[in-house]
Amino acid sequence: MLASDTRLTALRQTLAEKFPATKQKPGGVLRTGLADVDAAEGGLRRAALSEFSGPGGALFLHAMLGAVCRERCFAALVDAARTFEPSDCPSAALARLLVVLCADAMQAVKSADLLLRDGNLSLVILDFQSVPPRQLQGIPANTWHRLQRLAEQTTAAVLVLTPSPMIEAAQVRITGASRWTLAAQRRWRHELLGGTAWRVFPRRTAQRNPSAWESERATA
Repeated sequence: MLASDTRLTALRQTLAEKFPATKQKPGGVLRTGLADVDAAEGGLRRAALSEFSGPGGALFLHAMLGAVCRERCFAALVDAARTFEPSDCPSAALARLLVVLCADAMQAVKSADLLLRDGNLSLVILDFQSVPPRQLQGIPANTWHRLQRLAEQTTAAVLVLTPSPMIEAAQVRITGASRWTLAAQRRWRHELLGGTAWRVFPRRTAQRNPSAWESERATA
């Protein structure tokens, strides 16, 4: 058996052990607990790919882990740059989270492809915020369209964290509207979440006015 096949087999076994079969929630949205996001969309769209770009990705990720606990669902985090710190994550969220550490961006995409075929995950997060630009530029555009089509066959919300807007297939784009200062680093994350504004750009808006989609991409 090839080494890559062995790793895939091991990941499938880990999924089976970590996430025993559960009753899936119906499609729709996964509530985030963030007023701006939930007001615009009701939460993260299930069966769809959403992109968060720009500063504040770690804070948004923290909010999503809180949502996993509130919704009592299972999630996976694909860390393309190995920046995730378990010590920063609530223990209750860790019990419901599968973390996949990857060597590069393409390995992360392949891992997400596999994870989306598991029926017990309500949220799949791909963290590319610390990935070198050259690696991100090497991901073919049709890769994201394939992940979107795969997401449509599930009830999972797929969230990709990127340093700047880059995913044309994203059904929703989210950015942090607040500006963080050095003083913010001395505050707790739950305090920052309470005072942070988020901007949400649903795909349906872009369909009515394509220039708005591109304008957001240029200014985010």
